[in-house]
Amino acid sequence: WECALSPSFKLKLRLSERFRTWGSRLRTDLRADVSYMSGPWVMNMRMNALRCVNTSFIAYLEEGCKTSDMSIYLRQGVFFVDDWEDRIYVYERDAPGSFNVPAMYGRGWFASAVASKHVTSSVRIFARASYVGYHFMEHEKRKPGKAEIKFQVAFRF
Repeated sequence: WECALSPSFKLKLRLSERFRTWGSRLRTDLRADVSYMSGPWVMNMRMNALRCVNTSFIAYLEEGCKTSDMSIYLRQGVFFVDDWEDRIYVYERDAPGSFNVPAMYGRGWFASAVASKHVTSSVRIFARASYVGYHFMEHEKRKPGKAEIKFQVAFRF
């Protein structure tokens, strides 16, 4: 279901169900997205709850600005996923030719920054920095965090 609250605000709701004849038979996924767009500025907020073995939850806020020669997006969020069967996949922005769709599992938070800039008409640079930390897990089960930095230069001939 999608509703335009105004020319700048949109609300999307999605309810999906997976049925299998083995293992965890049902997997219910409820997702709500609120987006705002005005000129070069964009903001997206997502809340996602999933029920399979247990109930898992993820929420994030992404802000960005895109012009003809540059773009920058910042995203931060939290997740609470206690069982591997309840993991939630979330697409993340990345450089062209790359993709990043991590399976959020555990209890923690994440943040990322993605930017691109046209240096000349034939050269464009991309940068991505991200971090996932598991700070909301019990101390004895806590996993180490993961940090990542990427740079890419694209030449157009």
